[in-house]
Amino acid sequence: MKQLGLFHATHQPLVVCCGVGVDSIAMLVGFANRNIRPELIIFADVGSERQSTYDYIPILQEWLKLKNFSPLTIVKYHCKDFKHWPPYLSLEENLLTNVTLPSIAYGSHTCSAKWKIAPINLHCDTVPALLDCWVHGGKVRKAIGFEDSKHERKRAEKGCATFATQADELDKYELWFPLQAWGWNRARCEVEILLAGLPCPTKSSCYFCTAMKPWEVDALAVSESDKLKRIVVIEARAAKRHLDFAEVKAAGQGREWDRKPITEGLWRKRVKGRFASGKPNGALAKPGSMTEYIREKNLLPATEIDRLIAATPTGTFTKDDFARLGHNGWQDWLRSITN
Repeated sequence: MKQLGLFHATHQPLVVCCGVGVDSIAMLVGFANRNIRPELIIFADVGSERQSTYDYIPILQEWLKLKNFSPLTIVKYHCKDFKHWPPYLSLEENLLTNVTLPSIAYGSHTCSAKWKIAPINLHCDTVPALLDCWVHGGKVRKAIGFEDSKHERKRAEKGCATFATQADELDKYELWFPLQAWGWNRARCEVEILLAGLPCPTKSSCYFCTAMKPWEVDALAVSESDKLKRIVVIEARAAKRHLDFAEVKAAGQGREWDRKPITEGLWRKRVKGRFASGKPNGALAKPGSMTEYIREKNLLPATEIDRLIAATPTGTFTKDDFARLGHNGWQDWLRSITN
């Protein structure tokens, strides 16, 4: 047993979960500064990131090569069992096929488990150095890029079950939060990235994520206005299902007043914002629907929003239904409706 402990103290593999955002890039910079070489640097591509994230990947790959790091490994979730049509290749298409919103819009985090954690762990199960560690009874060290802030420390204390490792996997992985160990907050991370000769990346997330802030939706209007149209389509496609669910629920309970959608949209429910009722609550005012926000801020013309909503079907498809539309897949259909 003593020799086994020495083996893992010397050869414990390090896996970096890289979201290609500020925190994860700063973490890699810190490793380079300390001559720490990860066994694996892995990015789970949900297929629905903002374009700026995809544009950053070649920049990162070149820097990793310069620092003699292993290249960024990109993995994706592949669905094999489809209830509805057509088959989907991204989280965006998953929502459209199943006529729904991401799980975070309902207060859950299963989209991370399905589209990030699962493909990462599936790939890890094929890496020889990691398998060797597990065979000998050790744990692989998994580095998570949570900055040194009060909010992120709380996330770390919860075991970050929504991001990198599920509770039932803790027998295989030892979680490490190096930015917190180094005392690097957001500002320090940005400085270290620039000092390393890299540009600061934008926030990494799906373009329709519930966690997005209003100003991030504003930014889409400048750089990726087509994404605003897709947000309208995603919410419009799921809206009737939410109303139907509310009707069934209310009828079953005999409560007329309970006939309301289970969620107003991607932002769930309206937030009054700062100084509501004369008391500052620290929150930013926003509606529950991103479409409503886009309309209120005139990020898209009202006539265009109305056209998109009217043109978006709200039922599930069979293979024959989709064939009658004359499209080869969701991206073909999306281009036709948003152009």
